Amino acid sequence: MKHKYIALMLVASVLCGCRTGKGNDGESSAGFILEGNQVKIEEGSPLESKLELARLEKEDVDQGFTVTASVSPRPDGYAEVGAPFNGRVTRSAVRLGDRVYRGQVLFEMSSPDFMEAVKEYLESSNAYSVASANLNRKSSLRESGVVSEKEWEDARREASDAETALALSRQVLSVFGVNPANVQMGQPLRVISPISGTVVKNNLVLGQILSDDSEPPVSVADLSKVWVTANVRENSVRRLAKGQEASVILPSGNPLSGSIFYVGDMLDDKTRTVPVVIECSNPEKALKPGMFVSARFTVKDKDAIVIPATAVFQSQEHPFVYVLKEGLTFEKRPVRLESLDAGQMLVLEGLEEGETIIADGGIYLSR
Repeated sequence: MKHKYIALMLVASVLCGCRTGKGNDGESSAGFILEGNQVKIEEGSPLESKLELARLEKEDVDQGFTVTASVSPRPDGYAEVGAPFNGRVTRSAVRLGDRVYRGQVLFEMSSPDFMEAVKEYLESSNAYSVASANLNRKSSLRESGVVSEKEWEDARREASDAETALALSRQVLSVFGVNPANVQMGQPLRVISPISGTVVKNNLVLGQILSDDSEPPVSVADLSKVWVTANVRENSVRRLAKGQEASVILPSGNPLSGSIFYVGDMLDDKTRTVPVVIECSNPEKALKPGMFVSARFTVKDKDAIVIPATAVFQSQEHPFVYVLKEGLTFEKRPVRLESLDAGQMLVLEGLEEGETIIADGGIYLSR
């Protein structure tokens, strides 16, 4: 990034002090005259040697910004496992920190509701077997003319009803995560893990009573990849997109690479920020859910205008810069900006290539 700075090196007489006035429009004040939104430096004022000018040129900008972010597990990589129905814990099959796999038993329960569901399934299965065999028998006799059409219809209806009841009892067992093919009367309810991961919470106590509204006693998390959510200012989020690379910086200072998974569609009207989610590999488990980290985004702008932060001042309504009009007359020009690194500002609106601004020293005109 190169700026062509033009120093105003007009020699001022050391015997010529700054004129002092009341500071109203049209009057001299500390060596310059303020008229509306224009400032004219008086001839021979010492201010001439204190101002540094820059002619604006377009350039390609490869800059970045850093914001605070927080770590959380991916929604599909975290599960809180509770009891589907009321019951008493009879066995814990895992310990805190254990690696588990999807479908693995976490704990067992003695549950009257489960026993009733198993009983209904076995009864429905037996009823369907009987009804199906009866239908097959009467279908054969029907072809021989031994069984009437009505008897065959009754048998077909009974088999259909038994099949429906069996399907419903299978669905009830699926709530418990039980394979109906292996179910046996009197077996305990085995609660399984819905995902593969690590047991990060285990509050199981043998004999404790759990219900479907109890706090889940076991949590399993897959932290091989995590989400890092950063709140990005509204004027910066426009430069971010899904798939864009990003860095996550740990409190120790070590960086991890990631990519933008989601750029929020809603703006928080209180903080004026948009959530940006980074998906980041976490092979060493250095990123812990709940941890605060820094997220750094690198962005590129082509044919951009960049000015130093020292050129920018803030009025009650908006930021502005001093733009050279002619001679030693400057206009206070409102601008829309975005912060970059190293004390630089990206110009979004208000300035054009070829214009000259006060890059440094404008503070003397703002007194």
